Amino acid sequence: QPNAMGGREVEGMANLLAAHRNLASADDRQEVADYWGVDKISDKPGLTATEMFKALESGEMKAVWIVCTNPLVSLPDARQAERALKNAKFVVVQDISSKSDTADYADLVLPAAGWTEKEGTMTNSDRRISYLPQINEAPGEAIPDTDIPLKFAKAMGWEGFDYDSTEAVFNEHRELTRGTNIDITGLSYDYLKTKGTAQWPFVEGATEGTKRLFEDKVCWTPNQRAQIHTSLAANQSEKLPLDHPPGMSSGRIRDQWHT
Repeated sequence: QPNAMGGREVEGMANLLAAHRNLASADDRQEVADYWGVDKISDKPGLTATEMFKALESGEMKAVWIVCTNPLVSLPDARQAERALKNAKFVVVQDISSKSDTADYADLVLPAAGWTEKEGTMTNSDRRISYLPQINEAPGEAIPDTDIPLKFAKAMGWEGFDYDSTEAVFNEHRELTRGTNIDITGLSYDYLKTKGTAQWPFVEGATEGTKRLFEDKVCWTPNQRAQIHTSLAANQSEKLPLDHPPGMSSGRIRDQWHT
């Protein structure tokens, strides 16, 4: 299962840039462009997950590289996902299992290392960053998710992917958070390894992370005030007939996600 909180922090969504920066903001785009040493970053957002599969089905999008998820099960319309994968010109599936439903439609399967077979960090929902050490070797040809795109980038001859460790990747992310709401410039790999978990923000010069946000009553909104939206609770579910009381669900529940 992908680490959603950490994924958003490193721009794992179609409308985000690194460290929760907004793709629609010219200032945010320029900050990231300057850091990466490029002239500019496109202001056009990418496609969301469901939009990508619509585009694959229509032929607008030709190829897809799927990492650490099983869209044939987890997307809301499984039959559309199936049509999309059948229509795609090239499907890459990067997974720890060859038994993923999506792997059946792959032209190329990239075997990834599992949880204890790689090292790195993840962030959970209370902003807590954890270091996860490698405990055992990955089987067969499997290598960490971090290493696979790095090998691909080097094979393509792209510059800027010469990291010598997972810590180097973390350090780049850390520097990109400088001055943002999720600033972790005071946090190091060594801190996480020796002292344990830490919550962002963890600014330069601090001795620990921020346990609770907004105690100063200043919110991250244009007017610095909370925006509270209320809605009336209404059950709009279809009423079940008395002679058929059981209901059915898709199986997509909180504790069963991405298979």
